[in-house]
Amino acid sequence: MITTLTPYQIIVPLVAVVAIVYAWNLMLRQRKSIWESCLWTIFWGLIAIIAIEPGILTYLTAVTGIKSQVNAALATAIGILFFLIFSMIIRIEELEQRLTRVIRALAIRNAELGERHEEKDRR
Repeated sequence: MITTLTPYQIIVPLVAVVAIVYAWNLMLRQRKSIWESCLWTIFWGLIAIIAIEPGILTYLTAVTGIKSQVNAALATAIGILFFLIFSMIIRIEELEQRLTRVIRALAIRNAELGERHEEKDRR
């Protein structure tokens, strides 16, 4: 059985492959974590699969219990977005804590250097 692919079913998977390769390239250059690259791969992989085989959304409606395929896809996407925002907030908080530790260490080091400089001036 031969099915005709639409331009959408060709372009979207190609864009997905480019996005996945880009994500892993960033990971190899240590600009993204493995976790982020895996999430990016899963996201774009699902987009490509749905573009090639839109009937998969029927399974999503059965799993979520939502009757409409579009509503099931939107509800799932919103849930994923909330999860990603939550993980980004956690990451931002970790970065703030790390920045605070670095600034404290610099302040302590500068204070120690200042004390040493004052001791040399007294001599």
